[in-house]
Amino acid sequence: MPFIQENLIEINIGLKNEYKLIHFSDVHAITYKEDDPQEEIEKAINNEKGWDRGKGYFAQAGNEHYDESHMIPSIKCLENIINYVNEEKPIAVVMSGDIIDYYSPSNYELLLEQCGNLNYPFVFACGNHESPVEQYEELTMNESGFVVLEFNEFKIVSLDDSKKLVTKKTLDSLKKELRSKKPIIIVMHIPVCTSYNREEMKRFGEYYLIRDDDPDETTKEFVNLLINNDTIKAILCGHVHMYSESCFAPNKKQYCASSGLIGKVNKITVK
Repeated sequence: MPFIQENLIEINIGLKNEYKLIHFSDVHAITYKEDDPQEEIEKAINNEKGWDRGKGYFAQAGNEHYDESHMIPSIKCLENIINYVNEEKPIAVVMSGDIIDYYSPSNYELLLEQCGNLNYPFVFACGNHESPVEQYEELTMNESGFVVLEFNEFKIVSLDDSKKLVTKKTLDSLKKELRSKKPIIIVMHIPVCTSYNREEMKRFGEYYLIRDDDPDETTKEFVNLLINNDTIKAILCGHVHMYSESCFAPNKKQYCASSGLIGKVNKITVK
């Protein structure tokens, strides 16, 4: 059986043309070098064993396909997805966090190498396993992790919510982008739970969500901006390791990618 499992999605926001995106998340790739400190080597080996078990658990919990083709090392999972992306020739690649399992010099070098192998523009949203975002400035081009990828008819805005909150700097940056009125697709790691999608999202538990009634006032304002601003059209996220599609506001959908450890990718047509 092939490793890659495509999930076909259409995001209809009233554009004149069609654009293809590839979205993936939560690969948790792990590597080490022989001359790494012993504790780093042991951590890498133990975490790899943990995800060998964990990816099967999440697949079963999400009622998703899982077979022997997915019983491969996490770095091979990432390599397979990068190769698939290059074959698909999307207009852009969306990575919504936890592409590596944790920050280490070896894991970061792996991430830079694989992102360097991409033949297409990409955005990277920091995941909770990768946090803090400041470590990835070479990928995000700024210390806050706020990245804008602009096309003729819409924008992709990638931002950091990896600590289950959004900073005032991020919120202000988003408000500035909204002034152009060009349709925006938001990319972040942790999904939102609102009064509109609470029934769908509550199955994941509080650990996996930020909410419209968040005790942090800036985060609460951010989620309510997502709900109420007409320029924001959709959210692409990860974190939950299962595919989820829900309306976080009327006619606005949030797409949670499943895990790249079992080859799950969202193949998205924006039109």
